[in-house]
Amino acid sequence: MSKAKSERLVNLLIMMLSARGFVSKHRIRSTIEGYRHQSDSAFERMFERDKEDLRAAGVPIVTGSNDPDLETEDGYRIERSDFELPPVSFTPEELAVLGAAASVWQDSVAAQETADALETLRAAGANPDPGRLLTLRPRIPAEPGFDTIREALLARREIRFRYREQPRRVQPWRLSQRRGRWYLVGYDLTREAARNFKLSRITSAVEAVGPPNSYPEPSEEEIVEHVRFDRDGEAATAVVALRDGLGGDLRRSAQPVTWDTPLPEGFSAWQVQSSRPDILVGGICELGADAICLAPPELREAVVRQLTDVARRWGA
Repeated sequence: MSKAKSERLVNLLIMMLSARGFVSKHRIRSTIEGYRHQSDSAFERMFERDKEDLRAAGVPIVTGSNDPDLETEDGYRIERSDFELPPVSFTPEELAVLGAAASVWQDSVAAQETADALETLRAAGANPDPGRLLTLRPRIPAEPGFDTIREALLARREIRFRYREQPRRVQPWRLSQRRGRWYLVGYDLTREAARNFKLSRITSAVEAVGPPNSYPEPSEEEIVEHVRFDRDGEAATAVVALRDGLGGDLRRSAQPVTWDTPLPEGFSAWQVQSSRPDILVGGICELGADAICLAPPELREAVVRQLTDVARRWGA
């Protein structure tokens, strides 16, 4: 649907919904920009199609007259009682699920959509409180190029990036998540074969190139055949400087250690362990300015990359 038609339908909907009585066809034509300069026959065809489109979308357009003594139907309107949703209510369990969902996507590509959905729920009388669930929320870390890859996948556009410093041209097929890490499966034009990519190993910006729908969508069987995940069991240990009195779950599982290099005032060094490096990186990043990864160098670099990506995506 074109932008002009979308705007015309929205304006028509608002006009009929906000009117106190029936709106005449003449007033509709003279008010809405998309109709104003059409010929009589073009306006009639366009107006009839637009009414059918709104009715097909579930909008109850009714006809009638503002003069009760007349039997003619000379106008249009939308009855609010038929169009508006009934009052929305949720059980405590449902509100908890909504709050948890909002927390999961707080720092992801869906953050704005989540905020809009919560505002709609609050306007309808619900009051989900994501803040009460912070200790239980799953972590979805920032991944290099996630937004661009997702948009290119939906549009079936080719993407280009460096993977472990090697240039790649890929037709994205699917994004999958396992244990908080994101993977891309797609057709690697550089290698001329289907390949699986771990997003955290992308070492450059991701660029979408070419027109939409530039390659056929593969079958489900073909996608599933090539989905691969890293094996578990990559234990990780780090030395982290934590602000005094802060650190949450990271501090509770840590042991104090001596650090030879001077630390910022109010910080002390702790040794932290985790079953996987990505979980440890996510935990450090979550603390923001209250945690500094000191060692090992490769983990420190991973923390810097993730924080840099978050700042680039969500910074003012």
